[in-house]
Amino acid sequence: MSEASQADSKSSLSQSIGSFAELVAEGTPTPGGGSVSAYCGVLAASLGQMVCAITISKPKYATVEPRLKEIASELERTSSRLRELIAEDAASFEAVLNAYRLPKDTEEQKEERTLEIQKALQCAIAVPLETAERSLDALKLLGELADIGTPNALSDVAVGAQLAQVALKGASYNVGANLGSITDSESAEKTRDHMDAIIEQSKTIAERVDEKIKTQR
Repeated sequence: MSEASQADSKSSLSQSIGSFAELVAEGTPTPGGGSVSAYCGVLAASLGQMVCAITISKPKYATVEPRLKEIASELERTSSRLRELIAEDAASFEAVLNAYRLPKDTEEQKEERTLEIQKALQCAIAVPLETAERSLDALKLLGELADIGTPNALSDVAVGAQLAQVALKGASYNVGANLGSITDSESAEKTRDHMDAIIEQSKTIAERVDEKIKTQR
């Protein structure tokens, strides 16, 4: 490849990330940490898909090829949902802001505003919670790929595992930030326990993948 072709290739790759980073950098509340968390989940799933693609069709992995194809399909579905959650997270936060901006001059308006705030907060919790759940799905699949994928791509699996953990941990911050304003304390406690369980599961898987790559050095 000529130097000019290499330069064009590098430029094309740099431009391929689109404008998401620039949108995050702007002085607006959205997209923020929740959307970034979902995007990390997309990247984690993408790395898993790449590992599947470079492992499939190698004679050495013929016995696990059917499972690799299943994992690739599951990761594709997970990635697709996480892409949707990038936008949904931004929209849910905007809905919370709009609810707080509602008029509160009369008792009726105050009651309506309180109701709308609670509805918006529930959505602002549900979206990052699903981001965490889908990121855990990706992490579980990456953990499996660490065992059956080509060892040559184990570092890619490990990066994906760390990204998935960042995604769900980041999502948990948004869940926690909104739970404090929920009036339904019983529901809030259940959600908090569920989120804690997801984080604990993710630690176990990510640490196992990390230990596996350490033994490869």
